[in-house]
Amino acid sequence: MAEILNAHGSQNDIFVTALTPGDFASETDLRAFVRSLCDRNGPFGGDGVYFYDADRIVPEAWFFNPDGSAAEFCGNGMRCLGRVILDRRGAETAEIRSGARDYRVRRGATTPEGVRQVRLEHPAVDFAPKYPGVPVVAGRSPAVQARLPELDPALAFTAVTIPNPHLVALIDKYVESDLVAMGERVAARRETFPAGANLSVLLPLAPDEVFVRTFERGAGLTASCGSGMAAARAVYSRIGRADPERDVLIRNAGGMATASLLVHRGRWFPVLEGNATFVYRADVDPAVLARGNHPPIPSGAATGAASEPAAREPYPDEIRAYSALDEALSRVRTTPRRSASSSTAAPASTANCQPTLSARASRTAAPKIAPMAAGPAPSRNACAARFVRNALKYRPPPSTKANDGENATTAARSPPGSPAAA
Repeated sequence: MAEILNAHGSQNDIFVTALTPGDFASETDLRAFVRSLCDRNGPFGGDGVYFYDADRIVPEAWFFNPDGSAAEFCGNGMRCLGRVILDRRGAETAEIRSGARDYRVRRGATTPEGVRQVRLEHPAVDFAPKYPGVPVVAGRSPAVQARLPELDPALAFTAVTIPNPHLVALIDKYVESDLVAMGERVAARRETFPAGANLSVLLPLAPDEVFVRTFERGAGLTASCGSGMAAARAVYSRIGRADPERDVLIRNAGGMATASLLVHRGRWFPVLEGNATFVYRADVDPAVLARGNHPPIPSGAATGAASEPAAREPYPDEIRAYSALDEALSRVRTTPRRSASSSTAAPASTANCQPTLSARASRTAAPKIAPMAAGPAPSRNACAARFVRNALKYRPPPSTKANDGENATTAARSPPGSPAAA
């Protein structure tokens, strides 16, 4: 049996487990385990798995997307894994190796609601990338504000690695169906995009506030993407919209985080601070999951729990802390804004919008959930309420130690509907 921890950063839910790829009989079994664990029609469901070995001086980690493919790292997942390592070692900072690079994690501020945060320092970004041996865009390196009509005839895209490969486009209006369509084109056209890049759109809301949404390779559209936020922050400065070292509030469908760029010897190192919330733990048999078999549901299980594992043990204090912060932030309503191209944002009618999760004032109010061309997005309040109901359905045994609270994400309210860029 092996223990799995389900945690989330900006509602990007990641499994963390003290297994290594070498613990599986074959690569086929490893990938089958990942797919089964992340299958949302199964007993668990998530956006990826972080395996780790903490016995080394510098812990080593391996990240896998929900489709079973490997990735260099996951930004939101690294915050969750980082908190696990920091808690295990009783440390304030730690180095973790994921892929071929080391990442530094530090304890961040805890919000008044009890939501805990982690600060993640990335390797330097590269705007002239050759992602192991190939550029992000074939025949185009660097690609800065480049026209890629095969994706969209009107938008300009910038390629960057951190080290995951990313394409970022500045937009004036967010249309989810357009993002999905472009992301699927990237995935399908390996002759043009040999690295299978993550695709993000970046919508300015104010000089120090943006909305970012990412179509992730190997996962599709998720609530948030940590490396996507870091890539978008780097592009925001690369195209001259913000000084590198300025803190920029990044909103997304899962919440928000704060990002800046550490400048060292002419290179930019993204720094992302956001939540790392523990949701539940469970014991699983990796071999059983790798075969696609799900644990049996005990007789008498509550209606709707047919896909829930009986051994799930939630962290109720953290769940409530996250829900409390989410609810508090959801009370902030959008106020009229000037066009995103304007240098000054409209004043807010409230002082409750937070530029960081631990702060309590901002010059602008938070946007509501981004408008969707294919229909309205589900309410974050409804999602949070369902999240709390499902997580608390299983009462943890007395031995379960739920920490005081974990980071939460702030309500990502929709960007304003300004004129479309495409």
